[in-house]
Amino acid sequence: MSHLNICAATRPYNPYNPYNPYNPYNPYNREPDNSHNREPDNSHNREPDNFHNRDRVLDRVMVEKVNNAYSSQPDRQSLLMDINQLLLWIVCTSCILNIIVGIRRASISDSALYIRSWMIVSGLVLAITAVLYVRTPDNAGWIGGGLWGLLILMPILGFRLMNQLAYQERFGAASRLGKLLCWLHPAQNWRQFAELLDTLEQLKQGSTAEATAIINRDKTTNRPLVRHTIATLYKMEARWQELREWIETNLSQTALEHDPRLILYYLRALGEMGDLNRVLAQLDQFERILERSDRGINQSQAYLFAFAFCGQKDQVVQLLTGPLAFYPKYIRQFWLATADWAAGDVEEARQQLLAISPRHTGLYHHAIQARLSQSPINPDTVLTQHSRQILARLILNLHHQLRYGAREMFLGSRAYTTWGIIGLNLIVFGLEIKFGGSENPQVLYELGALVPQEVLDGAWWRLLTSTFLHFGFLHLFMNMLGLYILGPFVEYALSWWRYLLLYLSSGVGSMLVVSLATHFGYSEAQFVVGASGSVMGIVGATAAILLQGWRREKSRLASRRLRFILFIITFQVIFDLSIPQVSFTGHTSGLMIGFLVGNILSHKS
Repeated sequence: MSHLNICAATRPYNPYNPYNPYNPYNPYNREPDNSHNREPDNSHNREPDNFHNRDRVLDRVMVEKVNNAYSSQPDRQSLLMDINQLLLWIVCTSCILNIIVGIRRASISDSALYIRSWMIVSGLVLAITAVLYVRTPDNAGWIGGGLWGLLILMPILGFRLMNQLAYQERFGAASRLGKLLCWLHPAQNWRQFAELLDTLEQLKQGSTAEATAIINRDKTTNRPLVRHTIATLYKMEARWQELREWIETNLSQTALEHDPRLILYYLRALGEMGDLNRVLAQLDQFERILERSDRGINQSQAYLFAFAFCGQKDQVVQLLTGPLAFYPKYIRQFWLATADWAAGDVEEARQQLLAISPRHTGLYHHAIQARLSQSPINPDTVLTQHSRQILARLILNLHHQLRYGAREMFLGSRAYTTWGIIGLNLIVFGLEIKFGGSENPQVLYELGALVPQEVLDGAWWRLLTSTFLHFGFLHLFMNMLGLYILGPFVEYALSWWRYLLLYLSSGVGSMLVVSLATHFGYSEAQFVVGASGSVMGIVGATAAILLQGWRREKSRLASRRLRFILFIITFQVIFDLSIPQVSFTGHTSGLMIGFLVGNILSHKS
């Protein structure tokens, strides 16, 4: 995210200032009149009072001055150096954070080897990057960034995709992806997980021979793979009483704490057996562990079990259209029917369960048959007062999760205003290319780049147009990536028109601050483009919304995300101060304007 200040490094003259000492139209910088000693110049054949011709000549002079100013700046090689420095920042920060977090979490026994593998990879990438920085600093960021992307970013994204495929019961595809990821990351856990997924695919197809063979081969090792295979066998055949007894007999509380997915098996078994009070009590006990695992997806699944078995259909709908929207249609339909069943709408639930196609039931075939063969349990007559209090708190926590959670993971497809803004920026970037190139200063000037002196002379429209212009693809990509990640949360929190007002006011306001700061000598910006003032305004608004959630509703989630946003702001400030081509004034002013406007709008939303 960056305002690109094309002419900031050496503070060139402003070619549009009529009082510039190099401007031929500067009335205070004219040479003495020696016309009586010269031959008359009639080459232009223009009358001295022809203002239209004079304006055309002045326009050509200004364009020439812009090109001259740009030619005195660092060329494309300088831009590549800035990208190299940016990559160095990303690699070093990411690797150091991975190591710090790994040291804190490596004490968890079942996950220690997996966490240490990430620490080893991060340390290796960091060490190689450091050596490269000493030997060839101009290429260290590029090479280190490539290693970081190959050995850290790709495995992380791949593992998330593998998990999502597993949740969707596409076990075969998830297993194949896991086997590929094993070549990029040394974690033994991934090989075990891929083996588990192969087993689950066999179970889904109705073959239990391979799963039984794995259990008999490894049952004495107590490996996570064996435990999950046993639990999945019970789940597939809807043998909930046996699953509950096996967990309570063979697994200690410590084992459950170290393997959150086994907690989900346990909660599901309790709910299927109708022990609603114990479901809520166990969820209350393990909630913090579920919250920290798998980006909160395990917590959302546990909430789904609790709300569905307690007949809270509104909350089930919120989960299935929010953090669990990636579930296949038949799984969403199954849990909606379960909520109707518990709420007393038995006939509607029966029709929904019967409507699920047999070829899509997978591991839910026996669960559907078991549901249809049981009598519904009325939560109103079963739940104790303490359980009702836990249920009310869970409903409040879900409200906080939907309001203050990282909604970009599941709301992005419905963030229409964010997508519209991204689309408009892409259209403007296409115009830059069509008219001569996105790195051509003449094109940027003609399309409305910010020139502070011209703005103060009356070209106020440049305050708006400059926020939609970008210098090169990387500049556009970084700003649009920030908008895509941060925008949906604020759009959801404020509504679309307040979000649009925030975006425009932050962008225009930051450009106005840059213009005034340059005019009074506090900034050296002479030619500025970029949407980062608006993006930083979104960061500021996010901080304002989370701060209100923490202060007014005492939301733990809002407090945790606020700390992360403050870390982003700190990192951005350090980054801005280290790169002169980035407008620190534009970013800081956009951040402050976004925080103030976000505070006002969030109170009214």
